[in-house]
Amino acid sequence: MGYPQSLWAATRKSNNSRPVLNENIHTDVAIIGGGFTGLAAALFLSKAGKKVVVVEKERIGWGASGRNAGMLTTGYKKSIFDLEGKLGTEKAKELMDMSADCVKLVKGIVDEYQINCSLQTDGGIRVAYKPSHFEALKKEHEHLLEKFQYETELVDSQNIQAEIYSPIYQYGGLIDRKSFAFHPLNYVIGLAEIAEKEGASIYESTEVTSIIKKQNSVDRFILNTPNGEIKCTHIVIATNGYTSDITKRLKKSIMPIGSHIIATQPLPDQLANQIIPNKRVISDTKNFLYYFRLTPDQRLLFGGRVNFKTSATQSEYEQIYSALHDNMLSVFPDLKEMGIEYRWGGTTGFTFDFMPHIGETDDGMHFAIGYCGHGAAMSTLLGKILAYKITGEERTETVLESLPLRTIPLHGQRVKILNLLGYYYKIADKIS
Repeated sequence: MGYPQSLWAATRKSNNSRPVLNENIHTDVAIIGGGFTGLAAALFLSKAGKKVVVVEKERIGWGASGRNAGMLTTGYKKSIFDLEGKLGTEKAKELMDMSADCVKLVKGIVDEYQINCSLQTDGGIRVAYKPSHFEALKKEHEHLLEKFQYETELVDSQNIQAEIYSPIYQYGGLIDRKSFAFHPLNYVIGLAEIAEKEGASIYESTEVTSIIKKQNSVDRFILNTPNGEIKCTHIVIATNGYTSDITKRLKKSIMPIGSHIIATQPLPDQLANQIIPNKRVISDTKNFLYYFRLTPDQRLLFGGRVNFKTSATQSEYEQIYSALHDNMLSVFPDLKEMGIEYRWGGTTGFTFDFMPHIGETDDGMHFAIGYCGHGAAMSTLLGKILAYKITGEERTETVLESLPLRTIPLHGQRVKILNLLGYYYKIADKIS
């Protein structure tokens, strides 16, 4: 059973398909994966004069890039305190600056190329689920300003209803005005179109079945597909949560985790303005967090990890979306009469250290993977960095390039690991 159609797929600006590769070709760079990372890399490589071919097993934006919540948020899965404790203040500051820069990069591309992707610049807010969580947000707010000169805005319990009208978020929140929202699939489509205008070739419904590394040759790699092969000097792996056995080392370093979203019918103006007055993108402070926003046509889009599975039966999907609907109503009881018009899900990619990684495999393939649910903005920046790595652009290496990518222990027992992780998170949410 596949995932149901998303709101984004139903409202995509273009449904044009691209050809299947059915010949043998040669290129400078072959990119596997037609999402944010791969298409951003294709754009910047093409602008630098490289001959680029992108191959996508399904369609452009079929994976997480076209199915996420469209929330361009700053930060990482790990807290700033965790990052600073492990990497030091200087590197943690660089990472925070990167997380803001990647949102600016997306906005810059959207503005420069006039991509019609409903970009909303109203900021974002994390809302405290418990009083202790608000105290943690307060410390984070103060620490970010003092140590990193990074400005956020604290909202206390007296003023939180000006941001969100919900019975379960009464304690306050932290606003980051650098966070935005957009229509992710239309952004993907826009990236593909401008990459093609710069000279990139894109093939859909083209699965790479194997990669051959050649010795002492300009054409260092051969990518085999069912109907043709690609000879190239460089390869970019941009498959994240859908990384396959053709790159076994990378697959063993990624834990695919399912995430699910529902969207209501368009809300009346009064109701939409009541529940989220300032139209910010919102997430909460639980480990099993909820994330939600209003779309430009005033639907409430609501997501969360109610289940770690990346595939399920029809009955299991019904249970997942029923639980997600119940969660939404616990946050916004006033939506009980509003119908759910879209339900969908997809797979995110998590690494062992819960950080995104960019680098090169032992056999010379470039990659960027492991966004851990924070890839909507970061992936465009890492795609650009991959392009610069290949073209030899003079630059300073980023912190993310120095992080070692570890194989996940007992990766073959993924279901058991995820069940234990889910159990731990649920307990942590109860006692934190």
